[in-house]
Amino acid sequence: MRWACVLLACPLVAAAADPVPTLTLLEGPAGLVRGVARYALAEGTRMQSGDIIEVGDKGLAEIEYPDGAAIALGAGTRVLAVSMPRGKSAAGDYYVMQGALKVAGVNKNARLRFLSPIFTLQPTEGVSVMIVRGDEGSVFIESGGARLAVAPETLSLRSGDFFTRKAGQKGATAPRPSQAFIAAMPKAFFDPLPSRMARYKERETQPKRVDDVSYADVEAWLKAPPAIRRPLVARFEPRASNPAFRTSLIANLRFHPEWDPILYPEKYLPEEPAAEAAGAAPAKAAGKK
Repeated sequence: MRWACVLLACPLVAAAADPVPTLTLLEGPAGLVRGVARYALAEGTRMQSGDIIEVGDKGLAEIEYPDGAAIALGAGTRVLAVSMPRGKSAAGDYYVMQGALKVAGVNKNARLRFLSPIFTLQPTEGVSVMIVRGDEGSVFIESGGARLAVAPETLSLRSGDFFTRKAGQKGATAPRPSQAFIAAMPKAFFDPLPSRMARYKERETQPKRVDDVSYADVEAWLKAPPAIRRPLVARFEPRASNPAFRTSLIANLRFHPEWDPILYPEKYLPEEPAAEAAGAAPAKAAGKK
């Protein structure tokens, strides 16, 4: 997970005044976790670094960039925007916990990376489809090309290439996608992604706040690989004062031991120096004459 540590520690840099990616299409319910609150996602929402997007089991969402790049998220997809800088070209690092993504309209200036427990995908041009389920991940390059990082090597994929891998095993490249991959693709991915950016270029929608997040809302993220979950401690620390949240943290501490200093700060106080004896040291008894 060294790649994730680097990405989290060194986010991409861009000017704050440039346009931002926008959620332009939403079919079915989808949730947004921003800060320590849960929101109902809505079309026209401007996306931010740190956003957690979770599409419902029968939903579909699309994020568009001003340069024409677009990311479609299929039903059941769960994504964390690790870094979402602003810029004239599409840029951002996304951690894909599970689900299906279609990335389209990518040009040579884009800096998009999609991290997962199985591999890291960096489209360089064209259209790519990625599916991550359980301990298996697959990528199909519909057009253009992409780089695929699978430690300790990086592969170059081109139009028509299909790559699949199970965690802990060596991946394989084929000249066409498998039948299982095709069957798992959302139906909407078989067609070009629609462009609706013009509708929301000048119109922003504020997502509706639902409630503060519960432990159950973010449990999967708090149990994610260390490089992903550890930076979330500072973010969700305020929720540790909530009795129910705290109880769940304690019950699941073995999955996220980095919460121990938050839950039991007294264990990490510096040790007090040994008290010095009062007065001078006792004199050595004098010998008898």
